[in-house]
Amino acid sequence: MLRAIIIFISLFVLSGCLPEPEIQLSGIESNKVYPDARIIKIDEETAGTFTMQLNGKDIQNGHEVTGNGEYELSVTAERWWNEDTKTITFEIDDQPPKKPEFKDELKKIYYKEVKFRLVKEDGVKYKVTMDGKPNDIGKAYTKEGEHTLYIQAEKENGLTSDKKVNFQIDNRTYSRNTVDTFKQLYFHNGEKSLTEVIKWTYYVGVYVHGKPTTQDSKVFKSYFDRLNEMLPIEFKILKNGTSNYTNHQLDIYFVPTHKFKDYGFKEDLRVGNKQVVGVAIPEKVTTDGKIITSKILVGTDTDQQLRKTTILHEITHSLGLYGHLEDTKKSILYPYNNNRITKLSEIDKKLIEILYREDIKPGMSEKDVQRVLEPRIKG
Repeated sequence: MLRAIIIFISLFVLSGCLPEPEIQLSGIESNKVYPDARIIKIDEETAGTFTMQLNGKDIQNGHEVTGNGEYELSVTAERWWNEDTKTITFEIDDQPPKKPEFKDELKKIYYKEVKFRLVKEDGVKYKVTMDGKPNDIGKAYTKEGEHTLYIQAEKENGLTSDKKVNFQIDNRTYSRNTVDTFKQLYFHNGEKSLTEVIKWTYYVGVYVHGKPTTQDSKVFKSYFDRLNEMLPIEFKILKNGTSNYTNHQLDIYFVPTHKFKDYGFKEDLRVGNKQVVGVAIPEKVTTDGKIITSKILVGTDTDQQLRKTTILHEITHSLGLYGHLEDTKKSILYPYNNNRITKLSEIDKKLIEILYREDIKPGMSEKDVQRVLEPRIKG
């Protein structure tokens, strides 16, 4: 009897000192999303006898999980009659978030304000900056000028994608008369009417031919210098015989008017009692309204002062403004050079400004132009 009691006490004491199993895992944590493969490891010494199941299937220690998806790991560890269990859920997703998208079509130029409406993806956080500073994309942005919107999308797995949007808030306005004059000049100007906007879209190599005088050269250089200050493109005067630095080319020929026919001018040199002393001819224009090559003819059989007006008149035409302003003698686009104009008038500057707005695109119809300019009409 005494012996049995001693054995029972020994077993009782011994069982109280048995270490319990401890499940120590590495490679995964519960509720985490990973962007790459995972290797599941268990500390066998602390676990004792164990079994592991991944999504209901037995796996061994050191098992590598490679496929995208959601996983549940169940672990049972036993030591003697002590038992421990643990369940861990995790996910593998190696796909970055979609590039940020917007509900509205993006424009390069906005009037007064812009509010960007972001298409948000579930489970994705967005970091937004405007010109490098944190920004609340839900609020309208009104600061005039050029800006850069940057959006970074980040998933829980740490993978990211981003989008940069360069835009401008431009609050320039135009009078109703100026807009109507532009449309009249472009789309309702008799023989010179166009059905779509044409303009240069790239910097232009200018080549001068014939026999310009020293004064002629000074005049057209000063005109191009002034236009280069006004326009988003550049006219660069190049020497003949040099290789083109651009595929966009403007040739200016200083020749007697009776030779105009040798350079592609097929019309009469006299219109009523007036003589044609200068011509601008768009030679190559793409189907979507981009001027590639153009030609100007300036008659050398006229006096120097008259040629000043002729040069500026034809250069202005060559920009894409091929109509005339019959009733505006102060404009360089007045069809007769007896006004002796040698500077751009305010209406000329406005017409050039409108044509070379970034949101007035080559190929636009009159309705397209009206839609862009209508919000900007004042008075």
